[in-house]
Amino acid sequence: MTLQKLKESITNTFDAAYSAQIYLVLKSIQGYEVKLADIESDKTAPEIKAMFSGFIHDSIVCNEDLQLCELSVADERSNAIYRYDYEEYPEELGLFKDFDITQAVNAVKYDFTKDDLSSLHGYIVYLGSMTDGILLFKKHYSISLIKRDSFLLGAVKSKHRFEKLDGEDIIRLNGTAQLVRADGEIIVLDIKVLERNFGFTSLIYKSVDETVQAIDDLALLEDVQVLKDAAEDISFARKLSKVKKYSPVINLSIPKETVIEFTRITPALAGKFKYSEDGSKIRLDTKTSKESFIKLLNDAFLHSELTKQYYEAKAKDNISQEG
Repeated sequence: MTLQKLKESITNTFDAAYSAQIYLVLKSIQGYEVKLADIESDKTAPEIKAMFSGFIHDSIVCNEDLQLCELSVADERSNAIYRYDYEEYPEELGLFKDFDITQAVNAVKYDFTKDDLSSLHGYIVYLGSMTDGILLFKKHYSISLIKRDSFLLGAVKSKHRFEKLDGEDIIRLNGTAQLVRADGEIIVLDIKVLERNFGFTSLIYKSVDETVQAIDDLALLEDVQVLKDAAEDISFARKLSKVKKYSPVINLSIPKETVIEFTRITPALAGKFKYSEDGSKIRLDTKTSKESFIKLLNDAFLHSELTKQYYEAKAKDNISQEG
């Protein structure tokens, strides 16, 4: 899916007649359960529809500087969203992936007399018709739940007086979301929420293990264990996890001798690495050297055909020749 296709899919949904539905994702020791939230009132439903539609319209459709990238090669771009391109789905994410509106409309409604909002994990918001629509996932945080046993003060019509508010549990809800599903594709708006709340970290570390093995097979490093140790930091693990799949050095089977020579003659890498006594392997003994090694495998050091100078590309997109 391209960004243009995503915007068109959202626009087509909003241009047709559509409604909003909210499903509560409840989590217990038995697993996950999805229940329909009854928002069918003349005031509630339209406001929820407008709130979430406005968020998607403003953050995606009208965002002219937005970029859509692959999640597996996510970098530090400040205005980007990411297409989920992993083959595996953690349980939490699989629930969102497999959500079917034709079945969900018959889901059991949330019952305040039987169900407990303390088990609320998140919200699935559907914007569309029975034949076409987009799906949002919003993570719920305990701070957004006000229990009925809390002491609530609310302003009354008097300009100065507060009174205790009595009633049921209260959910504080805004129109943001962390995931979008359109045309069968999952788009990640917030990577940190994905890592912390969807079991995605386990997939990252699985990819880390595969990457470390591939690097070990290259016989480039004096000690590959240092990468495993550094991967205890999730930010480093995320970068390392992408290398096996997208590294030109690995995928093109660049000879070890060629790689070693490149690290010696490239100005951007000068002094970044130390080597084994015989000079045949790279020694990673600093944080800078480990970060530089990942950039090396990702072929992030570019040589300008125009100026003949070397540059480091923080966000390097492939440019394919056509015709």
